[in-house]
Amino acid sequence: MVKANYPTQSPSPDGAANFRGAGSGVVGLVLCGGAGRRMGGSDKGLLSVDGQMAVTRALQSLEALCERRFISANRNLAQYRHLGLGTVLKDLRPELAGPLAGIEALAAALPRDGNYDRLLLLPCDMPRLTAEVPKRLLEALDSQPKKEIVYASCGGQKHYLCAALRLSVLDGASAQLDNRDYAVRRWYATHKVATLEFSNALEAEFLNVNRAEDLRP
Repeated sequence: MVKANYPTQSPSPDGAANFRGAGSGVVGLVLCGGAGRRMGGSDKGLLSVDGQMAVTRALQSLEALCERRFISANRNLAQYRHLGLGTVLKDLRPELAGPLAGIEALAAALPRDGNYDRLLLLPCDMPRLTAEVPKRLLEALDSQPKKEIVYASCGGQKHYLCAALRLSVLDGASAQLDNRDYAVRRWYATHKVATLEFSNALEAEFLNVNRAEDLRP
């Protein structure tokens, strides 16, 4: 069952969680900035999936891997901040320019003198993903030093928003958005990209929730 479920838990005292991925050089970004048109305007990140918010499930899958976690959101910012599970970012552009605008906002928010070098990207609307997916994406990127981006594929479906990226590629997002090209796949095509194929047996994990009925038994 899927329903609106705004956070009630209190954040940690400093407004951020203590992550187990300290020292990894990895940041995580969960994309929750869409308009939810096919969900009747509902904020997908705040939908309840098996009693837990979709954004919380995604953030928890990144906990052991990331030094810092971020949430890309354009609505309900106070509710996302109240979670205390990551820094909440809003797009820098007035129009909803899609996931690439969330990536642009992350690039602007990261400290230039930080020791981060890789990004794990997840969408909020694949709430069945386990921590094994970002872990394997990161391992695939680390094992291919000449590649800049590794994204997931399963059952013949490409999942561009389940990806591991080198932070060095992020600055190019703004130039593509300036040209009013919002497609992540075309941005990827300008970089050295690899696809990580997941077993067809994992198709259920890659379920994309576009409608409330998508999660009904």
